[in-house]
Amino acid sequence: MQFDTIAPAFLVLAIALSWPRMMTIFRPAVGSTVPIPLLTMVASAVNLSCLGLAFSGNSPWMGCLIVILALALASSIRGPKAVVSVALSVACLGIYVQGL
Repeated sequence: MQFDTIAPAFLVLAIALSWPRMMTIFRPAVGSTVPIPLLTMVASAVNLSCLGLAFSGNSPWMGCLIVILALALASSIRGPKAVVSVALSVACLGIYVQGL
């Protein structure tokens, strides 16, 4: 199987796994701080990078499909702990970039 056929799946996984952590920035917090700011920063960087790669390496329709599938997956699954989830999303992004 060629990598080009399964490459978008790694972007979908990376976006889905980093999405909940990135969204903590936009939720009203009890305090004025974001919990574990380094983890949130890494998740945001991975998520925004994957969003850019989804549209730059594919057609606009394929990019929209990747993002829609990722958001559906992110809302339907309960991921592992935040640290493991962000680490897996970094690994998925790394696999995608190495395959390019």
